[in-house]
Amino acid sequence: MDNKAVIDNALKLGIEKVGFCSAKEFNSDFKSVIAAAFGYYTGEFNNANISKYCFGLDYHKVIYALLEKLAVSISLSDYKIFCDTGKNDDRKIAQKCGLGFYGINSLIINKDYGSYFFIGYIFCNEIFDYSTPDFQSCKKCMACKKACPAHAVNGDFTINAEKCLSHVTQKKGELTPDEIKMLVENNAVFGCDICQTVCPHNKNVKKTNFDEFSKNLITNLSYDEISSLSNKEFLKKYGDRAFAWRGKKVPERNLMYIKNAENK
Repeated sequence: MDNKAVIDNALKLGIEKVGFCSAKEFNSDFKSVIAAAFGYYTGEFNNANISKYCFGLDYHKVIYALLEKLAVSISLSDYKIFCDTGKNDDRKIAQKCGLGFYGINSLIINKDYGSYFFIGYIFCNEIFDYSTPDFQSCKKCMACKKACPAHAVNGDFTINAEKCLSHVTQKKGELTPDEIKMLVENNAVFGCDICQTVCPHNKNVKKTNFDEFSKNLITNLSYDEISSLSNKEFLKKYGDRAFAWRGKKVPERNLMYIKNAENK
C-alpha cells in the first residue's frame, strides 16, 4: 500500500503525524505498524490539580475511534488497534516510526508537540516504505530529573515508575506518609506533569487540533463535589474521562488528603 494514501486519509481525520515500521520487531504476526501522534496540549491552567492528559475526553476511546475510521478509509481487512493497551512498547513504536525521540524522563518528544501527545497505532498486514527512526537526543539539561518530587527520573532515559508521583496518585488503598506529603505539596489529585512542565522541549509547543482534547475541559476536581457523588453518579458524570478508570475512591482519597492538610 502507498504511504501517501494513509497519510492523506489521516490528514482528513485531523491526524497530522503518521509513521510506519515493521511489526516483526515487536514479535507480532502482523507485517507492519501504522503509528500516529495525537497532540493534546491546551495551555496552562493555574488551578489544575489533574494531569493535562486528563483535561479532555478519554484518549483511549477518542484515538481508537479515529484509528478505526482510518483503517476503514484505507480498506484494511486484517488489523488490530492499540492505544496504551496491550504488551507493546508504545514509545519504542513511536520512535521507530519517526514520531519522536526519547527524553531523559523516558517520554517521547516530537518536534511540534513536545511530549504532550498520545500514541496510537495499527498492526496490519500491508507493506509500506518504513519511516526512518528518530535517533535524536533531548537537550539532557536534567531539568526533569531535578524537578521530579519523587526522585523517580534516573537520568538515563528511564524512570522508577513505582516512585513516580503520577503512579502514586493512581494507587489504590492508603498511601505512606511520604507519599501523602508529596501529593499534598504538589496538589496532585490525578497524574503529574512536573517533568513535562520544566522540559525546554515543551516550550511553545503546538496546541491540539482535536475538539475532543480542547473543548469542555475539566482541569480541577473538588473534594466537596466528588464526595457528594455516589459511585454510579461519578461514572455517569466522568465516565468519558481518563481519570475515571480508577473509579471514585482514588481521586476522592487524594482530595481528602489535600483538604485535611489545608485545614490543619
